[in-house]
Amino acid sequence: MDLKWIEDFLSLSQYGSFAKAAKARNITQPAFGRRIKLLEEWVGIDLVNRNTYPATFTKAGFRFLKHANDLKQQIDYARLETVKQFNNNETKITFHTQHSLSEYVVNKMINQNKKAFETALVYVSPSNLHDSVQAFLDNRSDFLIGLSFKGSRLYVPNPEVESVTIGHECLIPVVGTKEDGSALYQDKSNKIVPLLSYPSNTFFAQVLEKHGSVAQSECHFNIVYENAVTHSLKSMAISGHGVAWLPAGFVQEELESGVLTQFSENILPVSAKIKLYRFSTEEMSIEMSTLWNHFKTTNSTQETLTTAFC
Repeated sequence: MDLKWIEDFLSLSQYGSFAKAAKARNITQPAFGRRIKLLEEWVGIDLVNRNTYPATFTKAGFRFLKHANDLKQQIDYARLETVKQFNNNETKITFHTQHSLSEYVVNKMINQNKKAFETALVYVSPSNLHDSVQAFLDNRSDFLIGLSFKGSRLYVPNPEVESVTIGHECLIPVVGTKEDGSALYQDKSNKIVPLLSYPSNTFFAQVLEKHGSVAQSECHFNIVYENAVTHSLKSMAISGHGVAWLPAGFVQEELESGVLTQFSENILPVSAKIKLYRFSTEEMSIEMSTLWNHFKTTNSTQETLTTAFC
């Protein structure tokens, strides 16, 4: 039996439909349905009546629901208690975040909040957006750092999660430079410019599409490279292979040194809030509380976590 099956079943009870529950669990509906079926096979009886729309629980399903809640709580408690005992009261602050944010946001947080971090072990777990959110949900005592754009906010599917804004970021188009520091490609009409793009199903690609960023240019873009990893897109841009939309803070050093430059003044930056997330129902260490309360009570750090290019 996989714990994810129990979590799926609880999500189905919360949202009342396979489609909504699958979305909340960040998986496809067919995959979600297969996992519910595997749970039923493990229990040995049908838990969901699929002859109604929306689907409802059978009598056995309602009976199992209480056991599922108890089981999830017991497993979470056992895991947290074991970790606390094993760490011998050592304070560990874990941040789940995207690869690009892991490189500079946490560093700035530590530099501006040294007191909160001086006695703690900081562990950064970088991944793609989906896996970062899922890891945060699975490890309820940790922090999540993410970008929330206007009209494309970061959705964390749990009502117990709260957030605070710790800074501001933006996506901007950047391009490599010539020896004289000028841009390798120009945003001019009738020009065809190579584009280093995110795959269409990624979060950044959807944000850029919603804001019409590519359409704001005067040139015509030709996609020559696709990659979901911002590191790869930055490397390709520095090497002169085309234009890439990247978080300004992620390329701040390259912009200041002149290795990269902003591609066009015609294209507006896509602004976002840098958000810090935690479970409001979980007890925090003194160090975590100090950090959290700092961001809740002052706006001073928001300026230091905001790049000058936004």
